[in-house]
Amino acid sequence: MANFPPIGIQLFPITPFIQESFNLRQLEVSLSAGLGCDFKHYAAMPSPIGKNDRGDLRRSEGVDTITSNGMLYTCMGTFTATLTDNVREQKAGTSGPLDPSEGRLVMPRFYNANGGFANGDVIYLAPGDRLYFGDPQADCRVANYQFMDYIPGVDNVPMFPIICLQAPLVDSRNITYNIGLDYEVTAEGNIRWLPGGSNPGIDPSTGKGRIYSIRYLYKAFYYVTALIKEVRITNVTFNGVRSAQRMPMFAAVMREYMFHNQNNGSPTNQNVSPTPQRVVAAPIEPVNPNSTIIPVDMSNFIKGGDSGE
Repeated sequence: MANFPPIGIQLFPITPFIQESFNLRQLEVSLSAGLGCDFKHYAAMPSPIGKNDRGDLRRSEGVDTITSNGMLYTCMGTFTATLTDNVREQKAGTSGPLDPSEGRLVMPRFYNANGGFANGDVIYLAPGDRLYFGDPQADCRVANYQFMDYIPGVDNVPMFPIICLQAPLVDSRNITYNIGLDYEVTAEGNIRWLPGGSNPGIDPSTGKGRIYSIRYLYKAFYYVTALIKEVRITNVTFNGVRSAQRMPMFAAVMREYMFHNQNNGSPTNQNVSPTPQRVVAAPIEPVNPNSTIIPVDMSNFIKGGDSGE
């Protein structure tokens, strides 16, 4: 066949190609470290304290006062992540208005270690884990308001530990109380009524303490509710070798809105088995078995009643 010049652009059946890879480190640096803040990760584990059987619904062998939501929490480490879409709204629930403030967490693959970023162990989250802001300078305070019952002689415990009050306390009689004079906020975030000051007092119609209203700020923390992206494996070129690498998780979190799901009691009662004693009550008056006289209270009988008189 005679040689002749090519016509138009030539296409080759086999051409050099570009092998694509995600730059996992750059993703962490750009999204997590560049825009994020530190979170302390507390891993959840079901509490077996006080249970006799795996299916027990009650803890009969002692008072479990160190767990919350039926879980034990262990600090696993600190990582830097970006919290997005932090929404707050109220929804109607069977127990009243609920505030499931949800958000999304853009995460790295590793914990921070020795002052570095994402240079520690691999992060493994699970639904139910707790996340606290790790930076003490971060303003993670959230406003909340609620009714409380006046209980004399003890600290009045709110839904969340109080950081600071935003408004004076007002009771059901529209009486306002002053902090430092009538009450104080304890280091645990509770309301303590001071002796010598004014207080809501006892309502004579109910025999209980009057209610009062408070508005305050508390420090928010979050629960992991779902892992939108959990196991994500991609093939990348790392150190000159093409290998499968795990990508970061993508988690949905919810801010705590029901704090006191925790048993109250003294920690000294932890793991103390109850020893109930069956005690037979003594008779009101001794009974002589040889006597034929049966005492009858005639005040129970009314003249002209069912007896026909």
